[in-house]
Amino acid sequence: ADKILALIGLYRADPRPDKVDLGVGVYKDREGKTPVMRAVREAEKRLLQGQDTKTYLGLAGDTAFNAAMARLVFGPTADMTRIRAAQAPGGSGALRLVAELLKRTRSDATVWLSDPTWPNHMPVMRAAGLQIREYPYFDAASGAVR
Repeated sequence: ADKILALIGLYRADPRPDKVDLGVGVYKDREGKTPVMRAVREAEKRLLQGQDTKTYLGLAGDTAFNAAMARLVFGPTADMTRIRAAQAPGGSGALRLVAELLKRTRSDATVWLSDPTWPNHMPVMRAAGLQIREYPYFDAASGAVR
């Protein structure tokens, strides 16, 4: 059985009102709803106001967004001529892109995945033909995260 899905089941079965759901990685309010944050609403509003086309962005996505994210991640002093960025359709899509890049550039690479990890991580890496190793994330005996 999938350990993370089991954790979500334990959360749902727990009657305590002050519990925090750490299973899915999505914020939920006290009613269990995922609200749209004010900052997200404002960002969407700005995007709509500045948008003048619905044309296809191309394989890499929005180049201005990619450049801004690269500066945010690598810092303003990084040599941006050595950095490439691309958008992906969600976390799993990004993992698949990274897996394909690793396979093409480092075919002997080993990918280390935590145990537990999300159920889709291992199949995504295997589909790209990568070697996988696991490391323990949680020590049940001590209750510690490694």
